[in-house]
Amino acid sequence: MTDHTLRCTCGQVELRVSGPPILAAACYCDDCQAGARQMAGLGATPSVIGADGGTPYVLQRKDRIGWLAREHLLQRHKLRPGSPTNRITTACCKTPMLVSFDRGPHWVAIYQARFDPPPPMEMLVNTRFAPADAALPNGVPAYRTFPPRFVGKLVASRLAMLFAR
Repeated sequence: MTDHTLRCTCGQVELRVSGPPILAAACYCDDCQAGARQMAGLGATPSVIGADGGTPYVLQRKDRIGWLAREHLLQRHKLRPGSPTNRITTACCKTPMLVSFDRGPHWVAIYQARFDPPPPMEMLVNTRFAPADAALPNGVPAYRTFPPRFVGKLVASRLAMLFAR
């Protein structure tokens, strides 16, 4: 994956993503499921949660993204006051764009649906929170928590950022 321009549903908001992603994963944690319900309640479309209860993301380094058009139309939503997690939708068409954090991580989680075509799913994380009747995708490694490989990819991407300066 090289450079991509990602757009909201109506095309007013544009995000530029450069370089390969850190990884593509679906998260099944309670917060991702609650965040999807919150956005659906706000009228956000398309839904970010799959039929299996997972939310597919593409993790990307912050230094490799930039807003190209109408960043002022972004809206941040928190599950709880004081939470560092922001689920970002657009004001124009209520498209879910990404998840960012007030402090800490050097990465953002872009909703996989923004990519056309989406990168292949590498892993499923926090599957212990998946609905009991969920049919998880075959052929994709599934982990009850965050596996060492997930954490290792985040650490490696942070080190690459530090040495790129």
